[in-house]
Amino acid sequence: GTAATVRPRPGGRGGAGRAAGSSLVAVTRAMIAVLPAAGKAAAALVVAADVASRLQRSVPAWTIGSDAEEVAEAVRKVAGDASFWPTPWLGGLFSGHLQTIWYGLNIFSPQIAHREDVWRTADGGTLALAWPDVPASVAADAPIVLILPGLCGSIAGTAHTLRAMISQGLRPVVLHARGCGRPLTSPRFSLFGSTEDLREALMRILTQRPGARLLLHSISAGTALMVRYLGEEGAATPVAAAFANCPGYDISVCLSRCGALYDSAFYIGVLKRHWLRGQNGAVLRRAAPEVCRRMEESMDMHSFIVAASPFAAAPEAPPKEGLGSPASVIGRGIGSVPPAAARTEARPRAQTWSPGSSRAAARPSDASSGVLEADASTVANAFAAYLSRCNPMGVAHRITVPILILNADDDPVCKPRNVDDNAPALLGGRSCPRAVLLRYGKGGHCCFARGLTAARWADQLSAAFLAEATTGAALDE
Repeated sequence: GTAATVRPRPGGRGGAGRAAGSSLVAVTRAMIAVLPAAGKAAAALVVAADVASRLQRSVPAWTIGSDAEEVAEAVRKVAGDASFWPTPWLGGLFSGHLQTIWYGLNIFSPQIAHREDVWRTADGGTLALAWPDVPASVAADAPIVLILPGLCGSIAGTAHTLRAMISQGLRPVVLHARGCGRPLTSPRFSLFGSTEDLREALMRILTQRPGARLLLHSISAGTALMVRYLGEEGAATPVAAAFANCPGYDISVCLSRCGALYDSAFYIGVLKRHWLRGQNGAVLRRAAPEVCRRMEESMDMHSFIVAASPFAAAPEAPPKEGLGSPASVIGRGIGSVPPAAARTEARPRAQTWSPGSSRAAARPSDASSGVLEADASTVANAFAAYLSRCNPMGVAHRITVPILILNADDDPVCKPRNVDDNAPALLGGRSCPRAVLLRYGKGGHCCFARGLTAARWADQLSAAFLAEATTGAALDE
């Protein structure tokens, strides 16, 4: 009745099983011990890469136009190889986002007093030139830099740029486009500005300051206006040199490539608040409530610019025939540099459409405003006409003035694909012969913060380049 304990013989079958089990346990324990070590090693490598990236200078790749070697020499004269040390606390593996967000926050922006020169356009719109106060060290006949801000921008977001220009002895002034800086007074605006309005502003400056040497500095969306204007004018422009900070190039697609974090989650809200609220919204809704409804329903910036395109038209100007839909426009390459055989030296004639035009299709007119509403096909035609009239890539090849362009490969707003698709054709052959493109690995969108103090490298480089453009014989024709 006593329970018997059976012990396996050494070397028997039971001993072999136990030995195998012990080996499996040992291997498992070894794997458990190794896995955390591998994880720690991987984490250490990530940290090391992050730290190393914060210590590296951002050295640009240079693309030099066919007749731009002297322009490149001017850049080297003021900036050497044009490299900079990105701010380490805005660097690392997420530097593009950190720099872009820091630029948007505009923290520690210096306070600069200014006065506005305001005037009405022939169609009842309002434009203004914001002239910051400058110290006595800036000469009375100092070259004038007209600054073209980004989306919805005004002098309020350009203080760092103003300070950089003033430090180089230049006299800056900021263009307040329709609805920016001051509210709309007529139902006409464009997200990328109007070359007609820019010409008016430049002529106003020259009227007030005869003989002044003009320069242009453009930021983000402002680059589209600058490039379009310089391309339309060609050699006839009074502008001596120009600078473009993070252009998106082809406006028919660049907004659709913007990262969702900035597009649908941020910028679209900024656009709706700016254009559809307050006096801007009241003016636009009174003129074309259906167009405003389409703008309000837009889920991203590209949809918004399509919906808003009727408001970019000049009053009483008919739409261009046969443009078709926006898709067909893009498919025909209107947004790209045209082949040599198709280029023309004449300034393109504006092809426009008005929200209240008799060509607009159909809803019943509002008896109180006398304005017709646009249906979807008319909005599509308006956007096609808008691209034909405003896309900078259609005329950029005709730019003859020295121009320095900056882009960053970690820019989450104007993606590097935009540069890949447009820069080779734009700076190849005889296109835009006096342009120099500096393509940085880091810098974010427009920020290019450098050093521990996050100084704005793009602004400093632009100011030095533009100052050299007014004094260096190498840049003169």
